[in-house]
Amino acid sequence: MLIAILSCMRLKDAVKTSIFSRRWRYLWRFTSGKLVFVDREMETENFKSWVNHILQLHRGRPVDSLIIRFINLVLGPQSSDIDSWVFSAIHKDVKKFELNLKRVEFNLPVQNYEFPNIDKLLSFKYPFVSLKSLILVHVDIEDEVVQYFLASCIYIECLCIRGSNATKNLQVVDPLPNLKKLEVSDCSNIQSMEINAMNLVTCTYQGSKINSPFVKTPNLRELTLGGLFCKSFIFKPNKHSSYSATLVKLVLNLNTRVRKRTNSSPDLPQLHSLKRLDLNAVAKIGRGLLFFISLIKASPNLLEFRIELKYTTPDPLRLKMPYPSVTWQQARGGFCHKKLKVVEMISFIGYEEERDLLDKIAEIAPSIEKVLIDTRNTHRRDHKLPNSITEEVRKQMKSNARSSTESHAMVMACRFPLETKVVVK
Repeated sequence: MLIAILSCMRLKDAVKTSIFSRRWRYLWRFTSGKLVFVDREMETENFKSWVNHILQLHRGRPVDSLIIRFINLVLGPQSSDIDSWVFSAIHKDVKKFELNLKRVEFNLPVQNYEFPNIDKLLSFKYPFVSLKSLILVHVDIEDEVVQYFLASCIYIECLCIRGSNATKNLQVVDPLPNLKKLEVSDCSNIQSMEINAMNLVTCTYQGSKINSPFVKTPNLRELTLGGLFCKSFIFKPNKHSSYSATLVKLVLNLNTRVRKRTNSSPDLPQLHSLKRLDLNAVAKIGRGLLFFISLIKASPNLLEFRIELKYTTPDPLRLKMPYPSVTWQQARGGFCHKKLKVVEMISFIGYEEERDLLDKIAEIAPSIEKVLIDTRNTHRRDHKLPNSITEEVRKQMKSNARSSTESHAMVMACRFPLETKVVVK
């Protein structure tokens, strides 16, 4: 009973109970809850020693979760140390394993940790047999090993691979009776991917341009796209027609500018089931945003629309925006949206393009009930200021810029009907 209670506690709190009495001293070692290790700016050697020490003492099995997040990894612990963490996950028969070695200093020539190959895994008897969730961040994992997890871990519900340089050709193919969530992001050498999973509900792909991976995903409801592949959703919508009609939530990260932009298609994917649309996009001063009206138009049952813009600095390569420039007539085409209820614009500055977009949304969607205009964390026009300017003057200039932005936001609030709730932050 005591071990069951301790298993519900955080690891650090469970360890503290060892001071209560001799009887309690070693109980935490047999807990089966979550083992969570987060560096929190801890030095590499201290973090490594802490993780190794706890894993050596802990005897509980099976364990619900083993989560190791070492975010400030620059030089990092030796591979043998991380190997031992992976092997501990196998010995403890974990249900959820997360190994997050995300780097902060991306400019440093640091190699990813290489996940044990298939021969090392198979040297264990029934490795990861109870696994339900696998999350690997900046960990190189070979295709063969990924296929092992998908084929042998019959309970797997979530697979997330971010920043793997060894992942090249993925096949996520049934039978996968429990797989509900899949993410493949920022894998620089990805060449192809096939997704044929009947029960898949949520998917994220952010990466290079590949052929559409979605072969058969009848239950796909939530989709996040980013990188160069996201561009094809805008410019080659016919490649996405097989699954787009079933989506309930769509997130498009249009943050990657392109050298060459093809002509836009007049027919966007028809998003008949879509209820929420989130856009995170780069923007350029003086370039219209009315194309996003076209996406709203393609989603007749849309209830919530959210957009966050990040303005780019002058670009000597003259890279293009990952979405077309269209006129108001092209975007609207006489359309009136009868379902849209909530509109959010994040990082609002007050540029004419932003105001024009909100104006046009108000015009086509009389059903809007709530508008959120968020002026916080704004990507402002940060001109270089002379060093001679005092800190007090700098603060005053920032305060004035914020006041100007809020004033623009309040003016936009007046463009919506009185019954519409408008919130300015």
